[in-house]
Formats: sequence, structure tokens, C-alpha cells
Amino acid sequence: MKLFSIKKTPHKTNNIIYNSPHSGENFPRDFFSSTLIDKHTLLCSGDSFIDELYSEAANNGSILLSNNYCRSFMDTNREPYELDPNMFSGDITIPLNSDSSKVKMGYGSIARYAHTRKDIYKQKILFSEAQKRIDEFYFPVHNMLDQLLNEEFDTYGYSLLVDCHSMPSYEFLGHPDVKHKQADIILGNLHGTSCNAAITNYIIRHFRKYDLSVSQNAPFAGGYNTQNYSDPAKNRHAIQIEIKKSLYMDEVLRKPNQYFEPLKTIISSLTDHLAKDINSLI
Repeated sequence: MKLFSIKKTPHKTNNIIYNSPHSGENFPRDFFSSTLIDKHTLLCSGDSFIDELYSEAANNGSILLSNNYCRSFMDTNREPYELDPNMFSGDITIPLNSDSSKVKMGYGSIARYAHTRKDIYKQKILFSEAQKRIDEFYFPVHNMLDQLLNEEFDTYGYSLLVDCHSMPSYEFLGHPDVKHKQADIILGNLHGTSCNAAITNYIIRHFRKYDLSVSQNAPFAGGYNTQNYSDPAKNRHAIQIEIKKSLYMDEVLRKPNQYFEPLKTIISSLTDHLAKDINSLI
């Protein structure tokens, strides 16, 4: 299986890397022998079509990196060993981060649950197999992301990671009568610590220009990627963008809806303008 796809132009103009870690839809050939969960249900945990929404980034002088495999199989927006020890059999040969909020919810780097809260696996996984999965699927993606962010860092003097995600609508989650309306877009910058405020505010203004509602850091402040690849004091910036899925897709059928192309135009415009203005924001 090809682990990831990279879209870039020979005419690179900036050091902005758009990363889509959850839009992949592939599984290893033998994966479904270990689960009773169907493929459609597993893919509902991912960020379907997000890589397509950002596909114009490469034509605007930036780079788009997309995972090709499903996050239900391996989630690279976690620490590598952010795992629930109760999922594994055999000797656990390395310390695990088993106390994280993501693990407690069942969504570590190897998820315990599908979005339906049902166990993905029929039985415990040998920890040696989990280690093999991490070695073969997790680390190569992060090695490539690190390379892309750093290979021309000295040339441009900065890096900006835009981690591209989507979130289920409240309606899909089954609670349409919540008191507070769900934002269309949530920007995560680790409460102002992963990214220059000028970059965050620029992205907010862009989406609001199209009458999209934007909030910050609640309930998504940023994930492992936002934290691991940011150090604003050294001009290494990272921001996470969460888009409400119903803005562009039918969440039940998992198909693009009539709003997909208009939203893609809005996002393509963001990648265009951000590429042109990034030097003034750093």
C-alpha cells in the first residue's frame, strides 16, 4: 500500500505545508479479517474528501500531504504510543501514554472504537503486531512531514503547517437540539501558543468573508501535529482547521453534496491568498 500522496508544484513559492492525516480510505488487505465493523462505518470516523477540498494548494505554490490509509487503522495525529494497553496481548515492550483523553475515549493512535462506540477488533492485538504497524505506517508519514517542513526552512525562514480536518455535525451525532449552535469552522492553535496571532486572524477573516461562522480552540484546540511541529519563537507555526462535514458532504451516505464545489472554491482562495501574504504575517 502506498502510505501517502504528495502534491506539489515545481514552482514552489512558500513553505506552507497542508497536511490531511485523516482523509485516507485504504486498509491493508487482511484487515477486515480482524473486525466485524464494515468499511463504511470505519470510514465515517475519518475526514472524507478533505484532501480534495485542499487540492488547489499545490497550484498555489504550497505542498499538500495526504495519508492514504484510514485513521481507524492508524491515526498519525496522535503520539505513536498513545495507546490503550487493554487492547493488546503479549509483552508490551515500550512505555505507553495510556492516560491521554484520546485514549480514554477509545481513539488512540490505534483506535479501539468505531464512531458508533463499538469495538473495532474481535480480539486483542499482539503488541508485536501493533509495533510493526507503527513502524510501517506511522513513522514513515511523520518522517515525510518533518522532511517537507524542514527541507527549505532555511530558504524561506519559516514553516507553517496547516493541519486539515473535518468534524461531524451535531445532527449526525444525534443531538440537533443543543443550546449553542455549532461553528462552521474551528481553528486550533493550542490557545495561541502554536501560531502567530496574525496568521490565525487572517484565516478567521477569510472564512467570515463568506459568512461562515468561526470559533477557536473549543472543542478542538489542536492535536499532536499542531503541538509537535510548532515553535513560533523559532518561526515554526502550526494551525488546525476543522470544517463541519455537513458544509460539504452527506454524512450518512458519505458523499459530496451540492455545497462541495462552493466550499472548495473558498478553501482554494484561502490557499492562494495565504501563499501571497504569508511573509507579511510571519
